[in-house]
Amino acid sequence: MAPNIAIIGAGPTGLTAAIELKRRGIIPTIFEARNCLGGQWAYEVLTDEPVDVRDPQSQSVYSAMYPKLWANLPKRAMQISDYKLPEDLQLFPGRVDVLDYIDATAREAGIQPLIEFNTPVKHIAKAGDGWRVSTEGTEKIFTHVIVATGKDSYPNIPEIDGLDRFEGPVTHSQSYRLPNLYDGKRVVLIGACVSSEDISLDLSPHAEQVYICGTFPPNGHKCYVRDGLYGQGLNISQHARPERIEGRKVYLQNGEVLHDVDDIILCTGYIYNFPFLKGSLDDIELSGCSMGPLYLNIFYPADPTLIFLGLPRFTVHFANIHLQSIYCAKILNGELDLPSSDEIKQEVANGGCVLQKNPANLEEYHNSVFESFTRLSDMTGEPDLDWRTFLNTLNDHKRQYQQYYRLHPFTYDLKE
Repeated sequence: MAPNIAIIGAGPTGLTAAIELKRRGIIPTIFEARNCLGGQWAYEVLTDEPVDVRDPQSQSVYSAMYPKLWANLPKRAMQISDYKLPEDLQLFPGRVDVLDYIDATAREAGIQPLIEFNTPVKHIAKAGDGWRVSTEGTEKIFTHVIVATGKDSYPNIPEIDGLDRFEGPVTHSQSYRLPNLYDGKRVVLIGACVSSEDISLDLSPHAEQVYICGTFPPNGHKCYVRDGLYGQGLNISQHARPERIEGRKVYLQNGEVLHDVDDIILCTGYIYNFPFLKGSLDDIELSGCSMGPLYLNIFYPADPTLIFLGLPRFTVHFANIHLQSIYCAKILNGELDLPSSDEIKQEVANGGCVLQKNPANLEEYHNSVFESFTRLSDMTGEPDLDWRTFLNTLNDHKRQYQQYYRLHPFTYDLKE
């Protein structure tokens, strides 16, 4: 009997999975909570009031897009399956260009009719040999479920003494939208990664002062190490991590104190969380900074009919979900076979799941991620492209041109 497959999420991950399944004669059902496809790339309008993370009644946010956002990877790394981005797009495409491409790809591949929009999944539970997928008022049984809801939906809120008592708004980069809301303000961005770098530059023409507080390793992955003031308003500066907060003062780990802070924006990334699986799985970690263990970072070891796609961090996301989707599609159409249950459990017990490694140890994390690229390429027969060197070369480019890196040509010939 042909598999009956549910895909949760109609972003690039769910779309890629659906394309590879449909090519092999398997037509999935895609559940999407919003009224549009695109996942994070589908811009979400928020109110002018910042979404304070300390308010238990604060609204849920689906997309971290803000109006001026550009991709931080060149378009060669943004490709869904074998559908190329338009040649006339700029090297680092803007959010609207990427969303238009995602929408056009879904139409060309015939995926849109498979999507049930405005249908958030409430719960997934084992039901006999299959899985019961519950939405608002409906239940359906599927032989397989592919979780494609992404890794960047639930903000990571750091534990900082006094953060809950800060006298101004505390928001997360996920809900950042308009820089003019910060006109004349002194803003602290906590975290030293891509979002704080980009948001600080967006704020610079508007804010009085922008402080980036975090750890700044000089490896090109996080914010570029700078001395002094920079940005359009010459008002961005880099500082140590916060130790505690009192009133409107932020005390840093090196003894420095930032006074009269108006706003705090947490650029601290995301945690894994799958509330629709709560109570269904008790033998793997489903919430927090780590996840799993999963076989090949994909399959639930106790029952590989539950599949997770697109969860490794700090990688080339579109390339990763392409390889993962091809492998899963070949498993589901019978072209390839999974190892035995005992072999799967033995492998995950040996600590091979990238999702359980510390991403702060970037070298070890990247080694594990790109080892999985090579392994999936070998198993699927797909080219093993050298994405690791691609990223290293791109980081050199970013270090050289810093905030202007998107404006300078970047060429790299991907090799196997």
